[in-house]
Amino acid sequence: MAIMFVRAQVIGRGAGRSIVSAAAYRHRTRMIDEQAGTSFSYRGGASELVHEELALPDDIPAWLKAAIDGRSVAKASEALWNAVEAHETRADAQLARELIIALPEELTRAENIALVREFVRDNLTSKGMVADWVYHDKDGNPHIHLMTALRPLTEEGFGPKKVPVLSEGGEPLRVITPDRPNGKIVYKLWAGDKETIKAWKIAWAETANRHLALAGHEIRLDGRSYAEQ
Repeated sequence: MAIMFVRAQVIGRGAGRSIVSAAAYRHRTRMIDEQAGTSFSYRGGASELVHEELALPDDIPAWLKAAIDGRSVAKASEALWNAVEAHETRADAQLARELIIALPEELTRAENIALVREFVRDNLTSKGMVADWVYHDKDGNPHIHLMTALRPLTEEGFGPKKVPVLSEGGEPLRVITPDRPNGKIVYKLWAGDKETIKAWKIAWAETANRHLALAGHEIRLDGRSYAEQ
């Protein structure tokens, strides 16, 4: 059985981290944090970088399109995360979620790229999320780092982190309470919660299993047990 895992973490300012620095490290390049006026360079590990992509939803706002148009993947990533840094004003702001996913060694690099693209399309960009991902391979340890913003894209920049839960009719779900006779709107985190992460783990296991089978490998991955690792 291929050894694969999914680990999720939130990158925020609370630990003194810069999301632009995080992106520069993952893309193995040099980036400038425009808010801090600081430059970060991680070109030393460039040989480990196999592939990089900034996967976007079908519809993106004009400001983002203008910011990344004609740029390399790394420069587009730099522009995106600088926009996130500029939007977040809190000293302890959460800036992005990262998934670290080990790739099946049985698959070729091209097959693994196809696997990641399918997972990203089905679970992230189709939901309006941006996926900034890089494929690293160091000493036979192929894996990806995938970072996604915690706010939805809007024409003005970014929307709220919490959005209303909608009913089947498309209206905000409300809970009636003694002090709220008209109902209190129920909210959820736009970028997902622990249940979302669990669903992504199961989706990853199922997608990887399918791609392994397509490549002729008789490897079974149980989505449930895999997600609970």
